[in-house]
Amino acid sequence: MIEKPAHRSFYFRNSVSWNGARRGTMINTGHQPVEIGSPPEFKGTPDVWCPEELLIGAMNTCLMLTFLTFAKRRKIEISAYESGAEGSVEGSDRKYRITRIKVHPVVSLSHKDDIRPAQEVFRETKEACIISNSVIARVDLTPQFKVLA
Repeated sequence: MIEKPAHRSFYFRNSVSWNGARRGTMINTGHQPVEIGSPPEFKGTPDVWCPEELLIGAMNTCLMLTFLTFAKRRKIEISAYESGAEGSVEGSDRKYRITRIKVHPVVSLSHKDDIRPAQEVFRETKEACIISNSVIARVDLTPQFKVLA
């Protein structure tokens, strides 16, 4: 019996520093700084990225990158990919949490015959995305496909 190699472990880092009020900066070596803060719903301002938006963005980004990786393996020709995402924050038992994230990708394909394989890839994508595997929020993925003539 051939044993599969164990999964590798990876480590990612960043640092945050407080800039006053409900704002700060998130940094990482080799990256542009990101201004962060509380959203208006929690006494912040709308002009900086808040943790809730960053988590929803991480989900949206992870699903896109995972889909593109799997589609390439199956030789599906992708002409374009755009995706919107939204998350619901709900409170109960004196705690708030993101309970649901909806992701709405629109994928342009080069060939009509790629629609069914692309749908299959999206099913695999949701199961394989690191971020969707890391959160307890319900994740709804509703892809749409266009075929470019």
